[in-house]
Amino acid sequence: MFFLSSIEHTFQLPPHLLDLPLSEAIKGELESLFLDKIGRLKCVVMKVIANLGLCIFVNDIRSLASGFVFPGDSASTYTVEFRLVMFRLFVREIITAKLKESDANGLRMWFLLSCPMLSLDLFLHIVLSVHMMEK
Repeated sequence: MFFLSSIEHTFQLPPHLLDLPLSEAIKGELESLFLDKIGRLKCVVMKVIANLGLCIFVNDIRSLASGFVFPGDSASTYTVEFRLVMFRLFVREIITAKLKESDANGLRMWFLLSCPMLSLDLFLHIVLSVHMMEK
């Protein structure tokens, strides 16, 4: 279910973040790329990364190449290697969920995801389209 995925990514760090400590600014920028915090309560909306799964959080930054500025650009560009904690079900893995709604388009359900090792409880809203269901 949970696993660490090592990723290398090159991105620009906006100039307004340069007053923060570099590691804090980069981690914040990575979180904004792979997680969305919305609303006053900072509700986290996790993003799915193709062929990896659902991004839970940025675990750590493994390496950081020195930043460089392209001519005519005010942002510094960094190449970062970091690890993400990911969630992905295995093929034929069985989960227990609460069915919320069923119609001709498929199923909508809620799933409580607990991971004691990470001190983490997540509620996931899962949509299972009718064409993805086995006959």
